[in-house]
This record gives sequence, structure tokens and C-alpha cells, in this order.
Amino acid sequence: MSHRIVRTATAVALASGLVMAAAACSSSGGGSGSSQPSAAPKATLNQINPVDPSSLKQGGYFNFPVDQYSSQWNLLNASSENEASISETMGPLLPMLFNSSAAGELTANPDYLVSATQSTVGGKQTVTYDINPKAKWSDGTPITWQDFYWNWFVQNGKNPKYAPTTTTGYDQITSVTKGKNAQEAVVTFGTPFGDWKTLFSPFYPGEELNTLDKFNNAYKGKIPVTGGPFILKSMNPTTKVVTVVRNPNWWGAQKPVLDGINFRTIDAASEPGAFASGEIDYEDIGPDVSMYKQAKQVSGASIRVAGAPNERISLLNGQSPILSDENVRQAVFLAINRIAIGKEDLSGLPWPIKELDNHFLVNNEAHYQDNSGGLGTYNPTKAKSLLDAAGWKQGSGKYRTKNGKELDLTIDIPAGTPTATNEAQAFTAMLGAVGINAKTKVSSQDDFFNDIQAGKFDITMFSYIGAIPFAPIPNSEANYLSPVNGNIGQNYSRIGSPDVDSAMKAAASATDEASYYANLQKADAALWKLAVNLPIYQRPNLVATKPTLANFGAFGFASIDWTKIGFTK
Repeated sequence: MSHRIVRTATAVALASGLVMAAAACSSSGGGSGSSQPSAAPKATLNQINPVDPSSLKQGGYFNFPVDQYSSQWNLLNASSENEASISETMGPLLPMLFNSSAAGELTANPDYLVSATQSTVGGKQTVTYDINPKAKWSDGTPITWQDFYWNWFVQNGKNPKYAPTTTTGYDQITSVTKGKNAQEAVVTFGTPFGDWKTLFSPFYPGEELNTLDKFNNAYKGKIPVTGGPFILKSMNPTTKVVTVVRNPNWWGAQKPVLDGINFRTIDAASEPGAFASGEIDYEDIGPDVSMYKQAKQVSGASIRVAGAPNERISLLNGQSPILSDENVRQAVFLAINRIAIGKEDLSGLPWPIKELDNHFLVNNEAHYQDNSGGLGTYNPTKAKSLLDAAGWKQGSGKYRTKNGKELDLTIDIPAGTPTATNEAQAFTAMLGAVGINAKTKVSSQDDFFNDIQAGKFDITMFSYIGAIPFAPIPNSEANYLSPVNGNIGQNYSRIGSPDVDSAMKAAASATDEASYYANLQKADAALWKLAVNLPIYQRPNLVATKPTLANFGAFGFASIDWTKIGFTK
């Protein structure tokens, strides 16, 4: 699997009630077509082999591969890097307040909420959460309004000592108070926040957040308290396996089908063999053609595909000495032939080869549009002229120089990731053609993300996985907001602009669809001009599973119901 970071969103509906994903029905099932389609599956379609949980084999363990064993299991903390493997592992352990259908339609999760009601009180947007009185944390304490309070407190951005993954939406809340009883939380906004259903997911116990030390360390190297249909059984940092089992005190109407789930850390190079041997029950193929071909050779393997809010992207470090110059960054953009990379990565997959020209929306979303302003067009001639203007001159040597210094950049990639290896080779050739000496640095999975977080890179590439339920601004704002007080959030490129910030904030405060998307597109156009992150293509939501695995697969825009996953008899 190519390395993946979760974008921070978790919802879809604006205050006006509009659904931002295309509305239609969902479909499901398996298939393994090999022709190259012209378009991604609609944003309303998924393939998960749906089966009534009551007819499944009761029990068993789901062996689930992840690509990293974390040291920080608090996804609210920026040091977690919001890495996909952490989100996957914590998925069956933490409350999810809203469920998303394949069409992106949100409904309150009755396991945790009796209702969530929006109203206007004193001219302010107010949301009242009526908590399921049966809902409780794994230590036996009930889920109350105070949990909402502390989840807001650590993410609202008001205390610079806290470094949250995102402040989006939380920074617009003015208060979280007790309602008619402890099971009612009243959340008041200072300015409208249309994507209010994105908030409080993931949701952590307030008791484990109520000091700075707890926020930073309560989930460091351990998972102390949870609140999902599964509970922690064991963590083994040596074998890098986290095992979760049925929560014996689960109050939900649907009891988990599985006995448990083993989250096994496996690098991309080893994953096909592990799937073929039955060591794991599914693999995230993504854009890996070799993995796809190997999976198709596994007897009975089910190939499942959907169009999800996932993207393959290249990051340029805006604080790298050479890349601090916007002209150089734009030249890099123009030097990259994304169609050629798409052909290298995707040829032979049941997925279209098409550039992604938007930072917030993928190709199969209803409001997708190209805002690149020409910077998404392969143009090495213009790239050379921009480098000339920046003072990097082509002399008699192979590479450009300035003040006696050669134009050298390092491409950082994680080990065991064929997609990143292919892309680094392509980048090297394309950048070399305009006079840039690009060298590849390969690091272990853990060291790679430590370096990205520390800003020790020039160029890198990985996958952004859209959090589900999905909404464009909450999903991506933390990636592009200007760093404040040294906190970069998820802006690993470490550069922003007032134009980008103001347009995203305007979208976040919009209460009508037209204003929301007008500001979203304005922010995207400003990001293209800034030339920090280069979207490459919409990443395939392509997986292989055991044929007996039910209610799991390529989810697209739908959320996972961990209680329903199981194996057919």
C-alpha cells in the first residue's frame, strides 16, 4: 500500500441541509475487471459485499493490515500525524457520532446520540446533542457533556501550548455547556459553521484530555480508555500487532459479529504475500498495479472498487531554502507530467488515468472544477523560464546553478512502497530535464513520517485519505492553513497565505451552497498559485478481500460499521 495520511474531515451536510456528495443509490459486490475506465465510480457507489449480519458466521478474527505501528494513539494530537493506520486501529474503539451512507447522507448514530438538533438561540447557531444514556467509556463511566467540553477545549486553538491536528470548526465555538442533564451537551457557535456534523469525530474521553500532560501523553504508547463496540485486548510493539475484541458491555442494538480484529503492521512489499497465504484477510491495493495483479491470482479473491475522497499528492516544503521561492515551486509543478505518472502508476487497474486539478475535491464529486490556472499543465519550457527568472541559470553543466550552488533537491519516500519509488524515478527524470538535480532518500516508514513532521525534506509524495463522513473544508483545511505559533497542524509544507486562509474561513462560515463552493474554489485557486502541494490523481479506493469477508471492502463515501463485518458461512 502507498503511505497514507487521513485528511481531517468527518462530515458532509451544511447547515442548510444540502448534501455535498452526489445523491443517488449505492451498489455493492465484487468484481475484477481489468479494462481502463474513462471515469471513476460515482461518488455514491461502493462495493462491500453486504450481508445481513444475522446470517453470517458468528465470531472469528479479522486480520487487518496497517502500515505503521504508532507511538501516539491520540488522533486529536498533531504528533499523531493523523496517519491512516492509527485511524483504522482506533475506528472500532472510539465513538462515531454520525454515520454516512454511500451517497454521503448523514444520520446521527443511535449508539451514541438520541438526537443532534441545530437551532438559533440569541442569534447564535446552537447544536444540542442528546447523548444515548446507555453510552459509556470502557472504564464504565458514562459519556456526558463534559466529554464534548474537553474535546472542544483541546482543539479550539485558544491555548498555544496545545498542538491539535485541526482547529477547524472548534475555533468557531464559543461555549460547550451542560443542558437539562449530564447527557445533554449544548454547543454554541460565535460564527456559523455549516459543517457542524464534522465535529467530535474522532471522540475521546474527556477525562483523558483534561490536562496538557494527558493530551500529550495519555495515549502515547498505550490506549487506556475507549468507547466503541470493541475494546483493547493487547498491544505488542515488538510484533507490531494491536488486537481488539468484542466489548462485553456494548449497548448498541447490533452486537459485533466478529470475536476480534488483529491490526498487523505489514510493509507494502510484504502485503501481497501475506494476503496470498491467508495471513491477512484484505489488502489496500490503491494505485499499486503489481499488488493488483498478484491479488487477482489469489484463488477466490474479491476485488472491490469505489470512488472515494482520496488523492495521490506531492508535497513541496515551502521552508526548504531553495523551495522558499514561489517561482521555483511553480517551475517544479510545470516540470511534472502528471498524465505520464498516472500511466506509470495506474495502467492496468480498473481506474481512469486523469489528473486531479483540485486540492479539496476529487474528480467524481459534483462540484469538482479545475482551478490550476495553467500550473497543472505540463510545460517544461515555461518551467525553465521561471527558473531563469529566479536566478538559476543553465550553464555548460547538466544542472542549473546560482551563486556557485547547484540546484539540488531531495525527494523523500518511505521504504517498501513501490508507488512512491516509481514516482520518485519519474520526478527525477522530469526535473532533470529542466536542470534540477533531484536525489531520492529512502527511509523506514516511521523515520519517513518523523522527517516529514520535522520539515526535513524538499519534496515527497503520499496519499491523503478522506475521512468519512466527508466534507471538503473540514477535511482539508488543516493541510493548508498558515502555521500559527509553530503549530503546523497538518500543513507539512509549512507555508500558507492570507488569501488561502480567508477563503477557507469564509467557506467554513457559509450557510448556503453557492457561497460555500465559491469560496472553496477561490481557496483552491490561491493554493495553485502558491504552488505547495501538487495533486497528482484521485487515488483508487481499490481493495482485495477474502471472498467470504462481508460488509467490508471499498466504502467510497460511506462509513464503516464495525459491528456488521464478518465472514459468510
